[in-house]
Amino acid sequence: MARVRQAELAVGQAAGPDPLTRVGAGDLVLHPDQFAEAAVDDGEDQRLNVVEVQVHRGRGDAEPCQRVRAGCLAYCEFGLAHPGHYRVMFTAPLPLPELAPLVQFPGLKAFQQLTGRVAECIGADPEAPEALFTAQLIWQQLHGIVSLRISRPRFPWPPLAETVTEAVDRLLASAWSTARS
Repeated sequence: MARVRQAELAVGQAAGPDPLTRVGAGDLVLHPDQFAEAAVDDGEDQRLNVVEVQVHRGRGDAEPCQRVRAGCLAYCEFGLAHPGHYRVMFTAPLPLPELAPLVQFPGLKAFQQLTGRVAECIGADPEAPEALFTAQLIWQQLHGIVSLRISRPRFPWPPLAETVTEAVDRLLASAWSTARS
């Protein structure tokens, strides 16, 4: 977590070729080219824990789509509660080689969990193209919800839970229809 805090402090402040930059009060922070990896790793673990707690809370008799909604709401709540961390995780370029295999991407486990839950909700195989595409659409939608609320906090957004539920339900309903045809 300390590495993430260092990365948050460095966003937009660190400059120069040195791997470490002083921000003030003796704080050493990683250079922007190097802090993204540490922040993504730490942040991904934290976000996964938050999402898992939310999903497990209602898991007992919760139906599959309800678990998808709970995880999506937890994702958005995490991003809004930790805006600096969220920006580092999702707006800084990933420090990966150009042709890195998918298994090296931070967040793959969380995305696979989302895809599996979407597949369960729409009655499809987790490997089905519709499950993958719907999970991608949901993640894009959630990212937009969080990013816009962070960057435009004074805009009159509808309530978060209502927004997430409606967006996710519309995407799941469309995927369910497509999977049936």
